[in-house]
Amino acid sequence: MNTRQPSTDSQFEAFRAGIVPGKFVRIEYMTDLSEFIKTDALVKKVNSDTIELGTGDTVPIDRIVRIAGVISPKFPGYESYSCDC
Repeated sequence: MNTRQPSTDSQFEAFRAGIVPGKFVRIEYMTDLSEFIKTDALVKKVNSDTIELGTGDTVPIDRIVRIAGVISPKFPGYESYSCDC
């Protein structure tokens, strides 16, 4: 059973479409262990479910909190708790 709302899916697809290969960005994401990671990196490649960074790391797209200043719709309200330091 699909519990996602269609508007959330379309918002996520728009968010995903904004991830551009070859662009140097600040990315914030959650690891499998719920660790918060913030890094500046080159987006080397965008795959169907992950992005590959210039560092060689791969990040699942659904774990990205913010990339290039754009908050993921999967983490609503996160901007209230984040710091752009």
